[in-house]
Amino acid sequence: MKKNFTKLSLAIMVLTVLLNSCSKVADNYDYKKMATSIELPIAAHAGPASFENGGFKYNISQFISSTPQPLATTVLVSAVKPLTSAVTVTMAVDNSVVTQLNALHRSLYTADSTAAVANAGSLPDPSESKYDIYVPLPAADFTIPSNTVNIPAGQLTASYVINVTTANLVLGTKYMLPVAIKDAQGHAINYYKAVYYIISVASKYQGDYTANGSIAFPNPASDRTWSARAKSLTTIDGNTVRCEAADLGGSNYFMNLKVNSDNTVTVTSAAGAANQTIQNNGVCVYDPATKTFTLNYKYVGGTGDRRIAETIALN
Repeated sequence: MKKNFTKLSLAIMVLTVLLNSCSKVADNYDYKKMATSIELPIAAHAGPASFENGGFKYNISQFISSTPQPLATTVLVSAVKPLTSAVTVTMAVDNSVVTQLNALHRSLYTADSTAAVANAGSLPDPSESKYDIYVPLPAADFTIPSNTVNIPAGQLTASYVINVTTANLVLGTKYMLPVAIKDAQGHAINYYKAVYYIISVASKYQGDYTANGSIAFPNPASDRTWSARAKSLTTIDGNTVRCEAADLGGSNYFMNLKVNSDNTVTVTSAAGAANQTIQNNGVCVYDPATKTFTLNYKYVGGTGDRRIAETIALN
């Protein structure tokens, strides 16, 4: 899984608005008479999973990092042509939305569960997204340089930036950051006025990789290789991912790969792995330019060490 950041091209956004019309109007609408309005085009791209109160959810994945990561939201003048005067748009983060949505989702789950019991059916799966419970992104974990966005005369877009720090966020928690237009300096505010960012965190080394490697046994007749083997690296913490050891995932051989500050890699057995002797056995490094692990490691078997040489490259 490569980095899935919310940075849509401004040009694509503008083109989409002009061709598809983010404003909710009929196909035969006379666009030359379209009233000017202000909107968040990313809300129009958030997919069919809209919430009941005019906001749209957008899932993003941020890397675990103590360095602030910019989350840029494009603010758009939806108009036939650029305006001749600047527009100042006021934005806001309103966490009361999270409370409202959580209450709605709890009520929905209760209603669906009651109906299931009444009809002698199975209880609904609480993990379904329509029942999701969100945690407001803590105020200590984001900063906003300015709550106003200035769209200069003759331009259609400008960016509203929130800097998110993810080092203290908890894996598996669904954080929500609701962003909405609150004032458009007298201009109409479009239907696409709010977007609810659902933020999850992961190690930047998490993702889908391809592995090529070999394993050497005390008896060379048992040596084997593998190529183009799919491996999924999953987050343990910001610098550590869990990975199949050699080609032995089916035997529950898993290892942790910790990338150190100098890009050397420490290899250890993963918690719960069938073999707890997996360890470094030579050069183990991560190349950030190619996003490739080059590893030499081993584990102890019944007749001695099994030595593995392997490269694991991000797809």
